[in-house]
Amino acid sequence: MRPIQALYMKLRAALLRARVEREMEAELADHLESETQDLMARGLSEAEARRRAVEALGRPDIVREECRDARGTVWWEQLRQDVSFSLRLLWKNRVFSSMALATMALGIGSTTAVFSLIDGLLLRPLPFARPDRLFHVNDIDMVGAFGTLRSNAQLAEYAAHLDVHPFNAAGRERPESLRGCEVSANFFGVLDARPRLGRTFSTEEERPQGPRTVILSHGFWVDRFSARVDVIGQQLILDERPYEIVGVMPATFRYPSPEAQFWVPLKLNPASAGAYWGMGGLSVFARLRGEATQTAAEAELRAWVSRIRGMFPWRMPDEWGVGARMTGLQEHEVSGAKVRSLLLGAVAALVLLIVVVNLSSLLSGQSAARRREFSLRLSLGATPGRLARQLLTEALVLAMAGGGLGILLALAQWPLLKSLLPADTPRLSEISIDGRVLAFTAALSMACGLLFGLLPAMRAYRLTALVPTEDGRSTTTAKGARTGAALVVAEAAFATMLLVSSGMLLRSLSNVLRVDPGFQTQPVVTAQLRLNRETAASLEKTAAMFDRVHDRLVAYPGVVHVAAMNVLPLTQEASYVTAAIEDHPRPPDQPQIALWSTVVTPEHLATLGVRLLQGRGFTVADTQTSERVALISRSTARRFWPSGSPLGRRFRPVATQQWRTIVGVVDDVKNFSITGPPDWVEGEVYVPLTQSSYTPRSLALVARLDGDPSDFERALPATIAKVCTNCVVEKVASLQWVVDRAAATPRSMAGLVGSLALLALTLAAAGIFGVVHHGVVRRTRELGVRLALGAPRGNIARLVMATSLSYTLLGTTVGVSLAWVLARWMRTLLYGMTEHDPAAFGGAPLVLIAMAVCASLGPIYRAVRIDPATVLRDS
Repeated sequence: MRPIQALYMKLRAALLRARVEREMEAELADHLESETQDLMARGLSEAEARRRAVEALGRPDIVREECRDARGTVWWEQLRQDVSFSLRLLWKNRVFSSMALATMALGIGSTTAVFSLIDGLLLRPLPFARPDRLFHVNDIDMVGAFGTLRSNAQLAEYAAHLDVHPFNAAGRERPESLRGCEVSANFFGVLDARPRLGRTFSTEEERPQGPRTVILSHGFWVDRFSARVDVIGQQLILDERPYEIVGVMPATFRYPSPEAQFWVPLKLNPASAGAYWGMGGLSVFARLRGEATQTAAEAELRAWVSRIRGMFPWRMPDEWGVGARMTGLQEHEVSGAKVRSLLLGAVAALVLLIVVVNLSSLLSGQSAARRREFSLRLSLGATPGRLARQLLTEALVLAMAGGGLGILLALAQWPLLKSLLPADTPRLSEISIDGRVLAFTAALSMACGLLFGLLPAMRAYRLTALVPTEDGRSTTTAKGARTGAALVVAEAAFATMLLVSSGMLLRSLSNVLRVDPGFQTQPVVTAQLRLNRETAASLEKTAAMFDRVHDRLVAYPGVVHVAAMNVLPLTQEASYVTAAIEDHPRPPDQPQIALWSTVVTPEHLATLGVRLLQGRGFTVADTQTSERVALISRSTARRFWPSGSPLGRRFRPVATQQWRTIVGVVDDVKNFSITGPPDWVEGEVYVPLTQSSYTPRSLALVARLDGDPSDFERALPATIAKVCTNCVVEKVASLQWVVDRAAATPRSMAGLVGSLALLALTLAAAGIFGVVHHGVVRRTRELGVRLALGAPRGNIARLVMATSLSYTLLGTTVGVSLAWVLARWMRTLLYGMTEHDPAAFGGAPLVLIAMAVCASLGPIYRAVRIDPATVLRDS
């Protein structure tokens, strides 16, 4: 028989069993009838002929079994029987089944939800052609450097984009803000992304006087233009300028951010040396050409960096560009969330291991209670291997059922998990529980079933593990008891590691929440004011517009102070200058001092409640025609003038070469992040809006009120619209909300890891309870004899408690040791503490020991209530 035909016959026999059985019965009946007719033709009576025909064919039941064996589907029949028996057993033991299924569902559900996050961030490739050939270029963010690289590099094709930022557009009732991204002309070509409609940008559109064009995202095209195919050639008004729509991208294209509603050409003007070579903020990436390797492209990059350094109109530090290298584009995109997602994956894996250990303990206890059944089956001819296979099948059925419930739980958990994750988590909108994740869950469920079913199966296979008792019952051997103890130790170790991790994150969160931001948050309202193009054309118009806005808002009932800033604190928006400090000169070939620079209005200190420590604040007398002045922070004063007063000292920004005089010192403010400024920032300065070296395109408004700010928040956009008709007001929120958002990442990590640690603690408690309770049941005769011989019941209680605590102490010791070794991987997630925090490492074992004591109370109660007379009589 041909292999394909044989396979077909086996599948037919397995899947169409009832039909094949009927055909077999009919064929056997035909053979019997044919043989009977032949014998009757030889002169035998009908009864005698049938008797001899049956003898010739053999016993019908044996013949049927031989036919079934010939089909080659015995394994399938036995598997079907095992699965059917497993389902009946689960239904019969509904209490046990409910506990086991709930435990499995919790472990699989949590693991599935976390794996979907890891898969979407780290494992799933970017939705571009040959994504392994795409690389982010580090340490090159200047327009001139990018333009030179793109024009001259031979081994890689370079493209760039700015961050997604707002554009003003006409809304239905008042101007609204849209989010767009400025990109180089070859941006889509390097990514090998083709538009759904129209075309991408041309080189001509990248020039300063080139046509203004725009490419729409799929979502924006659907929402704003109702997915009309004739949108190509229409105009979109952005910042009061018309842009011709030349293309629409497909729904799958969301780079560099899902927030991008459209893309416009990045205007490059080499003729304007100051803007071309001085403008930064670019994100540069490249695609390797041909068969070029990353090593070769990086060597070419470093060679060009040394040449570009000398092309700047001013002398650049010798260190500029020395860190230029290529990093995989996907690795770069998820670098900020990689440690967080891997930590969540490790925590979910530990929870799943606790689940496996728990279920292994439960199944071992159940199999111990079925020893009489196993002995009977062995006596009837079942082999140890057949028993082991039956137990493995039961475990797999339980695992697959629990896995199915876990998938439902994961689908319910996923929206909650997404809401708990920080908003800056990359690719978050693209992550979902899809077929790929479900396949992983199915494989993981089967693997878990094999793991927690292995121990009961091995005990059934080794007949020496069955020890009959005098009254016909059976119990586990000392070796089996040691195995149960080992399971408890493993659970305690895993739970301790999770408790240490969650303890460190909670301590870090506590440190973050206790940080003084340097300003008062209540009751202060903030908003982002996007100026129209006419107002933003000059600094004088911008300052005059703010004066009108200030007067209008101060007139609102309850408003005490109103101020404006170029960047709101704790938003992580870069605002810095490089400057030379008069008292601290540096050689021209060395990098100058990087200072965090915030543009503010005179009421800034009073509105935010920032303390003035020395000198004076800004006044309306600080204008463009007056002496240029600045305020500095207390830490800046201590760093550069530790033993003297900084008042009257001067610094000069490199970009303007104009000296500024320090007129005041203010308290430190967390401007960039709740954890402090970046490492490269050496000081913080404030300059008045009227003396700013550039015209801000938008202003962050802050208003302090005397009372409930709810009405003011609702009226703010309409109030500003009365004095600035084409301005956009967005992001209206309380300053306290801004501070809370700055702590979102540590809060979400502490919450997620803490929740999983609490789940692990609960499962570990259940595991300890089960093993200690089973130990009391196993030692009932021994404890009864001890009581009969006069042992105090308090000693019995201490004996059981000592057993529980010995397991727990050993497990916590192992867990603390492992956590100590692995803690260094959490270093980047901690603030204000070391990775070997004594409180976290000391508190976790105490929590677990307290839990073990609580879990042992039930078994202790059972042990001390043993009746010695009843035990001795039963024995």
